[in-house]
Amino acid sequence: MATSRAGEEGCAVLRPVAATAVREHAGSAVARTLAVLRALRELGPGPHPLAVVAARAELPAPTAHRYVRALAREGAVEQRGPRGHYALTETPHRSTHLVDEVTDTKVGQTSPALRAELVTLQSRTGQVSLLYAPLLVGAALRFCIDRAVGAHAAALEAAPRSALRRLWSAPLDADAAGLAILACLDGTSSPGVPLDRIREQGHAVGPSPLPEWESIAAPVWRGSVPAGAVALVAPRRQLRGAVARTRCVHAVMDTAASMSGLLTRTRVRHAG
Repeated sequence: MATSRAGEEGCAVLRPVAATAVREHAGSAVARTLAVLRALRELGPGPHPLAVVAARAELPAPTAHRYVRALAREGAVEQRGPRGHYALTETPHRSTHLVDEVTDTKVGQTSPALRAELVTLQSRTGQVSLLYAPLLVGAALRFCIDRAVGAHAAALEAAPRSALRRLWSAPLDADAAGLAILACLDGTSSPGVPLDRIREQGHAVGPSPLPEWESIAAPVWRGSVPAGAVALVAPRRQLRGAVARTRCVHAVMDTAASMSGLLTRTRVRHAG
């Protein structure tokens, strides 16, 4: 991949943060989703009673049931065995390493170094910057775990709620951020999507879930493992010029390279 892994020390794994007022719309839902997934992972293989999952996730049973059902609709969880028993869905692309990294994060805690890179990207471009982590269970998804919106908070608040939900969480083939991750996974393909070109160029460009907005994204690596993607979303009219688009692409790739270096150095330090 074109993304480099040079960077500096002092960061933790990708972790979400409640950085803006817009964050509150999705933050608690993401936290509960990850709590359910973490509980199922900690309980081990096989189906588990809903009451046990809820207790491990520290959620009321009705709340846990809503999120388990939502995850089942996405293909990440399946009902198996006796009634009311659930298990993580096993798929060919499931990566235990990545599932552990995502579900071990805690909402509201983020690496200051990664956060600084995201804020720098937003300040450098004047656009919305987002950090995504993959969830490779069932129907593979990408979750937004941090963002810097700058002067665009009002525009995001006014966006359709369905579009915002897709911006925060969507299948990997939904937009540039997911495709940047998908292109890094071994043995993957997506009909009609030039994943080879994304691999060669080191970034993806395409429509954002937000109407009339575009997205530019590049993968973030932790050593040789794709840890997520950093993305920039901007009103389409502001990216029509070749100069403006190229400047944003370079900014995104620079940020991805810095983040990859931070995560890779952390991995090496922990391994030592």
